[in-house]
Amino acid sequence: MLVKQVYNKKTIFWSRILSYMFYPYFKISNCFRPTYDIKNMDINTILVTEYHRIGDVLIIAPILKSIKARLPDSHLILICNKNAEKLAKHLNIADEIISINVPWTDWDWSIVKWLEIRSFAKSFSNRKIDLAFDFKGDFRNGWFLWLTYPKVSYGYDTTGGDYFFTNPIKMNQNLHQLYRAEAMVSEIGCKLIKEKKSRRIFRENGSIVIHVGVTDTRRSWPTKNWIQLIKMLYTKFEVAVVITCESKELIEKLKIINLNVEYFQGDLVEFKNWLNMQRCIVCPDSMAGHLAAFIGIPVVSLFGSQIPELTYPVTEDKIIITPNLPCDHKSNHWRLCSECMDSIEPKTVYKKICECIK
Repeated sequence: MLVKQVYNKKTIFWSRILSYMFYPYFKISNCFRPTYDIKNMDINTILVTEYHRIGDVLIIAPILKSIKARLPDSHLILICNKNAEKLAKHLNIADEIISINVPWTDWDWSIVKWLEIRSFAKSFSNRKIDLAFDFKGDFRNGWFLWLTYPKVSYGYDTTGGDYFFTNPIKMNQNLHQLYRAEAMVSEIGCKLIKEKKSRRIFRENGSIVIHVGVTDTRRSWPTKNWIQLIKMLYTKFEVAVVITCESKELIEKLKIINLNVEYFQGDLVEFKNWLNMQRCIVCPDSMAGHLAAFIGIPVVSLFGSQIPELTYPVTEDKIIITPNLPCDHKSNHWRLCSECMDSIEPKTVYKKICECIK
């Protein structure tokens, strides 16, 4: 059964219990903080936190653009994860980009790491942040933003911690990640800037790019399926495989059967520049699809049991492939299922790729 929400009920329940436990401390602390009316403020410094995944940064890039369009004289700071820093700077999506790795994203429960993050967040109080946004709805993200001491802050209180924000907002969990962020910044009059439609350029000399890498293996497609797909593509198209940690097994097997495909290896900026010259990309629900959407390359994206409407690549040139049947498998994750990914047939993907590149 598809789960049409961002957080599962169990996570929300326990996070809110924790939120109630901390409520007295933060509520009393907020009494000693001055209050501001955003309508009467000069907004000089804006902070946006998006440090979970690279794909998350790419999804909110249009939101950062809309903030700058609304407040062009402000200094926009983006805090992202370390893996996204170089690409974010290359894309110039904020005036200042700072990277960190937070323990709750890296599943690091070391007290030292948590104290380091607390110190890092508190250091922003010297920056005199006028306005701050966090689009995640995670209780821990709210705590981090509260420590930066912004004058006005917006965030979703889905998992609790509404006292972390001067302006807490209820999240519509049925909205795509981009449009949830858009709903938040609309509170200060920002509008999502839609790019003007241009004539689509067919890169017929480019390759069909295979990118198998994902942060969670339950979103990956089996190697045997990738091999079958590549065999079908190989007879008609140029095929390129991106070298990642997850593609090692696939590449070894392709070399054994002597399929002369192209291989690409490089950092994210090099990947972006190379991808810009290719025909289309085929990948699971991952960063690669969002990067292709960002630069305007057609995307064929494979989804398992998770609902695509929440995180699909935002582009007109996309094809989303999902299992034929709803998930009824036993899974150790509340919305990811390896068996659902396995059920997607290579022939189906091949036909959709042919549709995409016509």
